[in-house]
Amino acid sequence: MFFKRYKISVIFYIFIYFFCFSTTNADVLYTNYNDWNEEFRRTALRKSISIQTLDKTMFTRHILKSVISADKHQPEFRKDIQSYIDNSITNQRIKKAQFYKKKYHHILSKIEKEYGVQPEILIAFWAMETNFGNAKGDIPILDSLTTLAFDPRRSSFFGNELVSALKMIQSGVSENKMKGSWAGAFGNFQFMPSTYLNYAIDADFDGEKDLWESFPDAITSAANYLKSEGWKHSLPWGMEVFLPKKFNWNNVEQIKTIHEWIEEGIVIIDFNKNIQQRMFAKLYLPTGIQGPAFLTFSNFDVILKWNNSINYAIAVGHLADRIQGGTSIRKKYEKKNVDLSSKEAFEIQRLLEKFSLYSDKCDGVLGKKSREAIRNFQQIYDLPTDGYATKALLEFMKIVSENNPLNIKLSKTDVKNLQKILKKGKYYTGKIDGTLGKNTKKAIEKFKKSYGISWPKFDRLLLIKIEMQSNRNLEKI
Repeated sequence: MFFKRYKISVIFYIFIYFFCFSTTNADVLYTNYNDWNEEFRRTALRKSISIQTLDKTMFTRHILKSVISADKHQPEFRKDIQSYIDNSITNQRIKKAQFYKKKYHHILSKIEKEYGVQPEILIAFWAMETNFGNAKGDIPILDSLTTLAFDPRRSSFFGNELVSALKMIQSGVSENKMKGSWAGAFGNFQFMPSTYLNYAIDADFDGEKDLWESFPDAITSAANYLKSEGWKHSLPWGMEVFLPKKFNWNNVEQIKTIHEWIEEGIVIIDFNKNIQQRMFAKLYLPTGIQGPAFLTFSNFDVILKWNNSINYAIAVGHLADRIQGGTSIRKKYEKKNVDLSSKEAFEIQRLLEKFSLYSDKCDGVLGKKSREAIRNFQQIYDLPTDGYATKALLEFMKIVSENNPLNIKLSKTDVKNLQKILKKGKYYTGKIDGTLGKNTKKAIEKFKKSYGISWPKFDRLLLIKIEMQSNRNLEKI
């Protein structure tokens, strides 16, 4: 769903924004915007944008408040993989995708032969990007790119895209046609302006590379992009796999041959005939040890070049499989993780900082550096090093941080919870009475051995470790 467009004049927006958040006067603030605009004009002129084009297009631009809001709340980085898949890949979408694959069979077959990209992959991208062309966006691209280029968060990237958009206009693309998403992406496959300049194809030979209204142009351009970025027709994107109870978690996001992964105990659910044991694949756990696991091939990296979100890339690949009649993801959560709030994510960063494992900004956004720090913490305390933050991990970190003997001791309720877990897995057959007796301790040791847990004490930290493993739901597989 695209955000409602709120147009606010540049001067008014800057005045309101800084009046609310700083004591600087409006005249100085307007000068700051002018400084940015003048610098952008100089940059654009150096990159062969004419004065006429700049004068024609840049004096009527608007800053869009909704664009800033959208940029800070991208769903790919906030949903777990199961929720993302459930929302993105419905039975209705699969049926519609199969319909379009059949409808456009002729052009898709021609594209597959020329570019080596499978029809189901292209249809999956089309579905994910614009719901088969039904949600291409109606925000003026020049406004959205101006907004994002002026905003300091990613000014350089979007400034370059704004220059590319102006080059499109200079090449003959109508500014009136240039409408798209809040991020400046447009057309059936949501190309950015620089992607358009590098990969757009006039497939219907009408003299125009029209990614909005010409389906042949749009889908051929998408195939051209994928081929250029290294798509291999002989490879799948990836596949779901099952991990054993006892697993070397240092292998997460490592690359090994299929033969080596099998040696590590990984079970391949549906062994594709095109998959050979000498092929290299990378292991992903997009939502940690409790969620599904995937081995991915180099085509997965190509999808990530299109959109650098693990959830998005898995959704595209999985939808393509479903279009071909594949099954849904097999691994389901026993107990679905409750999403962390920004406050809790911030607390995790502060704790990592306290443990001298993290030195970057504490902002509640768990990016690459935060995940690396989480992995380091997990490795120190013999937790599965999936780099994934959960409420259970936060609880574990708090206990370690407080270092209070009273908080670490198992209560009677804690022992009952342990006994319930052990009984479910048939490690324990006694009463659920909250007594940490000989039989309960013996059952705990069996569970630890089965899952490779190394922890000498019977305390709350051990309880959290056992709960983490129990929630993988392997006793039912």
